[in-house]
Amino acid sequence: MRLYIFGIFSLIIFCLSTSIKADIVFTSNRDGSRNIYVMNDDGSRVRQLTDSPLYDSLPSWSPDGSQIAFMRDLHSAGAGKGQQFDIFIMDADGSNLRNVTQHPTDDGNVAWSPDGGFLVFSSSRNGYTDIYTLELATGVLTQLTDNSKEDGLSDAPNWSPDGRQIAYEHVVPGQGRHVYIMDADGSNARPLLKGHQPHFNGVNLVSRGFPRWSPDGQQLLYFVDELRWGGRDGAVMFRAANRLIIVDKNGRQPKVLKIPQKWHISKGRWAEDGKQVLFAGADHGIMDLAPRPNYDVYRYHLASGKITNLTNSPNSKDSSADWTRGSFSVSPKGKLATQWARIKVGK
Repeated sequence: MRLYIFGIFSLIIFCLSTSIKADIVFTSNRDGSRNIYVMNDDGSRVRQLTDSPLYDSLPSWSPDGSQIAFMRDLHSAGAGKGQQFDIFIMDADGSNLRNVTQHPTDDGNVAWSPDGGFLVFSSSRNGYTDIYTLELATGVLTQLTDNSKEDGLSDAPNWSPDGRQIAYEHVVPGQGRHVYIMDADGSNARPLLKGHQPHFNGVNLVSRGFPRWSPDGQQLLYFVDELRWGGRDGAVMFRAANRLIIVDKNGRQPKVLKIPQKWHISKGRWAEDGKQVLFAGADHGIMDLAPRPNYDVYRYHLASGKITNLTNSPNSKDSSADWTRGSFSVSPKGKLATQWARIKVGK
């Protein structure tokens, strides 16, 4: 009897030891091409999920943490073909990879609906960059914005946690890049922040984009790019700063994250607890134009302002990190068979 109990206990320990928890998904070129990786929230246990010569980017966890959606450039391995991005989904361990858009134009910047039943993404399939939703069970595609009316651009959508609204970046010629919010059916589109952005010599000096809802739906995190004109005759334009800013859902009470101004940073995303954010950056200086490969994933603690380097991978570019809101395990292949819920993708 004791031997039987010991055997059962050993089996449980084995299963637990071979089930590896993953919290953060990101992209990296550390293997020579741009692939998808996962790691624990402290930067440990980095594992590669995709192994392709093609360019994979902007991974996004499903709400339950069982799947990852991302965009792949199908022409990135061939010379002179330009770009052609499609949206792919895979299980959390990198298995069951499938293309869910299959269109000859660009589809990308994908995010999930709160219930996991829809994807929201940008596409140029109508000749303009607009926001679409895809119902995964049926394959039904719905266009939410229509930039043919003003020759604009809508991109980088993100669904609110209650499913009622979608935040996105919107560009109107001559008016710059703004953060917008619309209802989930595409109606009632309006800018998050009021007023025109500063511009000089016909160039907008502040661009705001890549908005992301906080887990409680009360705040939005977005990215700001600031440009300036300089030189003796004022004819030289240069990037002055990147910033990450948090505002409430009505566009009030802005908070600028205390990231050194000289850093070159990119898009940010929330942690599942709403107390931290992830961003990718390089600390060699925003004004340094010399090519440098190092670009790491950092964690920013909102209460303390503490910045922690999670990847610290020399001579590589790590970026596009996303923190799962689900609780799950990634099992090594051939060790422990974990059953994930399957989504039937309509064609």
